Amino acid sequence: MNDDLDWSLLSDEEIEQQMDEIVESLRPDIETDESKTVLLNATRMTQLKFTYLVMRYLTRGRKVSVTYKLYEPFRTMGSVSVEGKSIEFDSTKWFTRAAEFASNTDVYPLADNKVRLTFTFHGLTAPIE
Repeated sequence: MNDDLDWSLLSDEEIEQQMDEIVESLRPDIETDESKTVLLNATRMTQLKFTYLVMRYLTRGRKVSVTYKLYEPFRTMGSVSVEGKSIEFDSTKWFTRAAEFASNTDVYPLADNKVRLTFTFHGLTAPIE
């Protein structure tokens, strides 16, 4: 994959090929042999818990739900989600401190006129070789 590409000059097929290459390069990090014994990465788990607690703190008193998932969709992954009709934060300082630990951050609309903010964490576990 070429990091210096000018994506605005690429055709749809070339962009799709670049995206496929990105996904393939990430595959070893997100997929593991589920039958292997794994070891918990305590640092990554602490970062996920920190993000969960900060999101609970930042959304206190608001009509939102804050949840977390562990080992989904793979044993190496987890996530923290905030969902509601409106997601607002009083402190960008705490928001950015919590978000910096995530491997990925997504915000997207839901069918029931709500929005979801999800922080994904890769590397919660590692296979024992």
